[in-house]
Amino acid sequence: METFAHRRGWGWLLLTALTLSTIGDEITLITLMFRTAGDHAALAIPLLLIAQLVPGLLAAPYIGRLTDRHDAGVILILASLAQAAIVAWLAFSVSLPATIVGASILGLLFAISGTATFALIPVLAQGLGMSLARANAGLEFVRSAGMLAGPVIGGILVSWGGTRNALLIDAASFALLALVIWGSGVRRRTQPEDGEQQATPTLLADYLPLLRNRRIVIMVTALTLEVFATAIADVAFIFLITVSLSAGATALGVLTAFWAGGMLLGAALAGEIAEHHPARWAFATAALMGASMLAIGVMPLIIVPSLAGVAIAFVVGGAANSVHNVAVRTMLQKEAPPDAHGKVAAIYVTATRSATIAGFLAGGLFVPDSAFTAYVVGGLLGIIAGLAGWGLFRLAR
Repeated sequence: METFAHRRGWGWLLLTALTLSTIGDEITLITLMFRTAGDHAALAIPLLLIAQLVPGLLAAPYIGRLTDRHDAGVILILASLAQAAIVAWLAFSVSLPATIVGASILGLLFAISGTATFALIPVLAQGLGMSLARANAGLEFVRSAGMLAGPVIGGILVSWGGTRNALLIDAASFALLALVIWGSGVRRRTQPEDGEQQATPTLLADYLPLLRNRRIVIMVTALTLEVFATAIADVAFIFLITVSLSAGATALGVLTAFWAGGMLLGAALAGEIAEHHPARWAFATAALMGASMLAIGVMPLIIVPSLAGVAIAFVVGGAANSVHNVAVRTMLQKEAPPDAHGKVAAIYVTATRSATIAGFLAGGLFVPDSAFTAYVVGGLLGIIAGLAGWGLFRLAR
């Protein structure tokens, strides 16, 4: 059984705090990358990115179980306070080993807070009197805005006051989030039903009911392939602009803004679009994301490649990405029982992080000279994920 608690009038404040925290996440990443790049170690940046991904990936199954057995609101408060403490420590610990260790701990804490947030979305939707899809769309808009504003603010803060001040401001954003969550009273408690066996099952037994749900398995498999395809293109992006199209840093920044703008547009529309038939929209937008990547990849065969063509594809792909994220989360939250939302979030995190790491490695095979080929491969895989996934999903009744 699951119980909810939420103080009236705090829902929108909580969304605002999540926006600030998302901006803080981006500030942390940008600041640590600036600091790490300053050490001039050849493998420093890849090591930093891997350090942020791997701990959360390895711990994800245990994080899911933890979230379903304890109050997700309290977990998010504690994770936010821990993030504030680690970021503040990093502000005064400038060595490369300390940065890598801190990034690893933050990666684990991001996985914990992300899983708890996933489980709290139904509570937030109930408190704000909105549908699950609209609540997920609100969170997606918040995250998209943070991803757009965070790097800009992070760069300004580093230029203005150095990495220490930027990290201290970021630490304050996490502390503020913890304070708002505590004040909002948002809670999600799971309690055993009367007569339910109290013995702790094995980890596999805990996840087995979800793994036997063919609709969830097919959705996650298609999601994994889509994320893998997108990660291949992500690696090739900078080389697409600087090598294949012979453009500079300004073009890189502008095109990144086009993608983020598309994500904001998609997030604004996603609540209405994904409210009905979220699974259908999840697969359709996966195919659309693939088509946008493929359109970039085949440019040399059809027209003269141009930044304008890439910009149009980025707006379409960014919008499809937001709708896809909202539809996938809504479908998984509806398909899984409420007391398994933490575990289904853990499956989601494991799939996306594994696919991202594999995609980064695969994308490296195409750079620096074959960026267009990387987009062709990523596009075809994305289309397959959407179309084949939908066909299999329809058969899984």
